[in-house]
Amino acid sequence: MKVKAIIPILLLCIISIAGSAALEEKDVEHEFNTTGFIFEYNDHNTSTYEGDSGLILGYCNNTADNTSLIIPKERVRTLAYASNGTFKFPDGLIIKLSVKRDDGKYVLLQMRHHNGTWIPILDIENDDLTNEQKKYFDDYYQQKSDYNAKQEEFATKHLRDEYKYSNGHKSKYGYYMGSNGYGLIYNP
Repeated sequence: MKVKAIIPILLLCIISIAGSAALEEKDVEHEFNTTGFIFEYNDHNTSTYEGDSGLILGYCNNTADNTSLIIPKERVRTLAYASNGTFKFPDGLIIKLSVKRDDGKYVLLQMRHHNGTWIPILDIENDDLTNEQKKYFDDYYQQKSDYNAKQEEFATKHLRDEYKYSNGHKSKYGYYMGSNGYGLIYNP
């Protein structure tokens, strides 16, 4: 009888340990050294960085721990910024990675210098980029304008869909709040 009660407890412990190990894996810092990058553009791949126009992803192998990394576009820009456009890191960097993907690769998440200074991610969503950081976008102001237009289009579509839903699903019940309380009311 006691064995049957212990098995579910052991299973919960194993699941808990596996889950916490997966969470801890992404918070582990790694040395970052690489001998080269591959940049994937809309119509070709190259080992030479050609700017962020048409850039999809970057790839590299981290020679410090022999891991394959996928580098999202905004982090490729960040590496360009951190290396003054050379993509060479004589002192290396410290990085944080995603949990290992099904294809065996990791996604580069965060970077910092050995002195502890975190390197900001150069993402078009970021509204507090410096003029120096904006130089690592081929056409920052056009990209920002396009991004804002897409956000506005998404918000407008969402509001329109919400309006259609709310008009198509009238409820006979409403909510009220008054000076003497709150509650539901029925509107036949």
